[in-house]
Amino acid sequence: MNLGSNVPAVAAALILVGTLASGPLALADRPAEQTGTIGTGSVAVSEVRLPETATLQQGQFGEESYYLEVPDATVVFERLEGRPILTYKLAIDGLEYSRESAFFLGPDTGDRMQLSLERDELSPETVQNDSYAGVLRVIDRTGEESRVVAERNVTVQVRR
Repeated sequence: MNLGSNVPAVAAALILVGTLASGPLALADRPAEQTGTIGTGSVAVSEVRLPETATLQQGQFGEESYYLEVPDATVVFERLEGRPILTYKLAIDGLEYSRESAFFLGPDTGDRMQLSLERDELSPETVQNDSYAGVLRVIDRTGEESRVVAERNVTVQVRR
């Protein structure tokens, strides 16, 4: 009898048994709020700090594209229950442009959070003015509802 040929089968069986045994138990040990559905619960915000400006910076070394850079927003939570979602959104009407990022909150979020928008590239044909009017919003998208938590008019400066 060759015992070496049974090693892969025994290892696979042990891995399968370990996975089956730990999967349901791991879920049962988590608090209900961690296993709750994303987008449910509630959030109360005590403070939101939104930037006053954003920038469209033309690329360097002869690059013609413009790069949109938006400073982070800071949100301070008064109360957080479940798994609500916040979004950070910039809309620039003069460019017919909009961008947003979603942030999934939970029990390990803490009492404050930085919200950011990724840098984005716009074509040079799109950017014609020296500045644009924009609106920054932080939105609570919990359940079927959407609620604006904070809003600020911003100037989007164009730098060539």
